[in-house]
Amino acid sequence: MRLLRKFGVLLGTVALAVTALPAVANAAGPTAPYDAFTIGGRWNSSLDPSNATFGLHRYNPIDGFDAFWFGADQSGQHSFQVSMSAPAGQTFGIGSFPTTLRGDATHYAMAVSDFAVQCTDSTGLLTVYALTRDPATQDVTSFAASYYEACHGSSGESESYGEIRWHSDKAYVGGAQSPNYLNFDTVDLGHSSQVQTVTITSTGSSALELGAASIGGAMPAAYTISANTCTGTMLVYGQSCTISVKGQSVAAGAQPAFLQVLDNTTFGKRQIGLGMTGHLGAEGTYRPMDPVRLLDTREGNGAPKAPLGGGQTLHLQVTGRGGVPSSKISAVVLNVTVTAPTSAGYLTVYPAGVTRPTASSLNFPAGWTGANSVTVPVGTNGQVDIFNAAGNVHVIADVLGYYNAYDDTHPQVQASGGQYYPTQPVRLLDSRDPAFGGPLAPFEYVRIPFNYTSKDNFKIQALAVNITAVNPTMGGYVTAWNGVGSPPTASTLNFTKGSVVPNFAIVPTTWCSECGGYMSIGVANLSGGSTHIVVDIFGFYDDGQPTLEIPNGLRFHPLTPTRIVDTRDGLGASTFTGAGTKTVAAPATVAGDNTYALVSNVTGVDPANSTYLSLWATGKSQPTVSNLNLTPHEVRPNAAFVNVGPGNKFNMFNAAWKVDVVIDVSGTFELEPGTATSAQSSSLDRPGPLQISTAGTPQRLTLR
Repeated sequence: MRLLRKFGVLLGTVALAVTALPAVANAAGPTAPYDAFTIGGRWNSSLDPSNATFGLHRYNPIDGFDAFWFGADQSGQHSFQVSMSAPAGQTFGIGSFPTTLRGDATHYAMAVSDFAVQCTDSTGLLTVYALTRDPATQDVTSFAASYYEACHGSSGESESYGEIRWHSDKAYVGGAQSPNYLNFDTVDLGHSSQVQTVTITSTGSSALELGAASIGGAMPAAYTISANTCTGTMLVYGQSCTISVKGQSVAAGAQPAFLQVLDNTTFGKRQIGLGMTGHLGAEGTYRPMDPVRLLDTREGNGAPKAPLGGGQTLHLQVTGRGGVPSSKISAVVLNVTVTAPTSAGYLTVYPAGVTRPTASSLNFPAGWTGANSVTVPVGTNGQVDIFNAAGNVHVIADVLGYYNAYDDTHPQVQASGGQYYPTQPVRLLDSRDPAFGGPLAPFEYVRIPFNYTSKDNFKIQALAVNITAVNPTMGGYVTAWNGVGSPPTASTLNFTKGSVVPNFAIVPTTWCSECGGYMSIGVANLSGGSTHIVVDIFGFYDDGQPTLEIPNGLRFHPLTPTRIVDTRDGLGASTFTGAGTKTVAAPATVAGDNTYALVSNVTGVDPANSTYLSLWATGKSQPTVSNLNLTPHEVRPNAAFVNVGPGNKFNMFNAAWKVDVVIDVSGTFELEPGTATSAQSSSLDRPGPLQISTAGTPQRLTLR
């Protein structure tokens, strides 16, 4: 159509700079006859003679087309043009007319432009309410219409809609909103943005009536309306109301949506764009460390040089010591050891500043030396509290690593630690296997290789394992580390002659050329006698980099220690009266929709004879590993990462005899919202198809 080429002669280039109309309560509104232009959608503006100039010009008839253009110029800020043409042989009149960009025999041509955005194609509707002409020239002398245009452009789909008035007595409803887009920037997953507010101002000759406000678009769950003074109001010219919106990052990447407010304009609603980018930061990632002693009451390290008395609480500073950062830490992993207790008792380790929970971290008989791994949230002033229930006891604590907290001062910090990947438990080493060659001799250690048949094995920085000493010939201790150089002086587990002693540990890894080129850990027998060693793996930590082939790592969420099972009281399950399996549903107080594993302390109480306990996710096969080995009539704890299945359920298996079980939870491993590629019920065990293999030969070495 030659008409559109004629339109193009009039189009210039004007910088896009929308300025919101200020709200002036009780200001005089437009008076008839009206010159006005309102536009919503991809633009947001409301122009009248107070802030713009207007013109309406008829094109000379070309090939029988009745065509004209309307212009609204906000001097130095914004200019709009609406070009219109009736089909060949027709003239404009009152009514509603379907439009396309170029028009045809049944469609009017209409193009809405701000000179910066051009449509390659469009569809729309032009509704003409009033139109008068000069009888002599047929020039338009007054015009009133509403318009809608869906623009199809190279930059995507958009729409514009509003009112046109040119020397017309037809009243109109108009409104302006500031801003037209709320940008919440980048927000870490699971966290909220700052509240942002949009102001809506009446700009028409008739009152603006506002109805319900809602969130729509691609990701409405990422936003909530936190305050609203607009719904149900009627605003006359210059009056304003506000709506506030808060973002909640629910997915990695862009989270587009819009705020919609119903109104009495021709279009019936107004929309404000909402934008936010979800970011998977450092929160909940883990940094393993070489063990560092933070507490030893025998030597006055971290506390006075004296045993901890019964009923006393020790305040241990953990942040800013031993390589633990001074801030932005949510929890630490400690290996807590007791020695020389004067009576049977227990320790409770919990975050400073909270009421001491009903939970135990380490149970012990009189005269016993033993350890347990404890994951504990960091409390007030970067401290954790250690409570001793009875008697006097020396307490030792070695830090093995820490979990990062949300950094609200730098929320877009890249993960500096690793995510956790639970796997179906697998036995890595059992020295009782004849092929291994017998127990570890005094001061002998073994480097244990592992393999996930993945080129990214080298990115696995730590293993979550259960290490058990079986039938040692003398008392002593075992230390686990990456196997390079001399082992650290801190113990992983302590044992007495003839005992079966497990302890959970998170052990750093390293590459082992002597083990077939696989990643490995080291376990050393640091006693004067021999002992069998059993090592079971329950999961691993990556290095926090996004190139790991295995998707959907888990993040740690700390909890004040919470008791979810005590079979003595019927909490969670009843007492085991013999061999069997019980199913436990983790309560909503500790586990939610995105929970995949519980960071727990499992305590066996007064078994009638020797037995062991295994815990695993409901819906999965029972593993051939143990979480806790028990001898008759003892009270023994051990830390465990317990995978959960659908409904946050897990199974407990008791091998034999009567026994009670107590489970306290100090955190969970969560799949961050928006990072999942499959449902919880079908992706519980990571790394999925990448199954661990013990390929490679363990290397037995003697410490020098």
